[in-house]
Amino acid sequence: MILADVVEQKKEALRVEDVARILDISAKQIYKMAAKGQIPSLKIANCVRFDPHDVAEWLRGQSCTNPTAAISLQNRAHPTKRNGRLLYQARRIDPPSPQLSSRRSAEIAG
Repeated sequence: MILADVVEQKKEALRVEDVARILDISAKQIYKMAAKGQIPSLKIANCVRFDPHDVAEWLRGQSCTNPTAAISLQNRAHPTKRNGRLLYQARRIDPPSPQLSSRRSAEIAG
């Protein structure tokens, strides 16, 4: 069973600790992601909650099997400086073109 299916089976709103445990990252990181809008969340009074169906859909969109959603976070060679702080910007990785792959195969075989 994939992770998104496990999340989607939940019937009640998820807490930060629940999402952190499921994704195996810190609760602090979940709070940061929610504040930046990087993960779908609900703010109710002073609490942050997550709709399991929204999180499951978000997880499916983050999958590496979806080549259009793949993002490289290792773009540290060219940081951007803003307000005196270094920012490392993610860049999109496009899937290799089929023509390029066939040329490489021909070079290796030949």
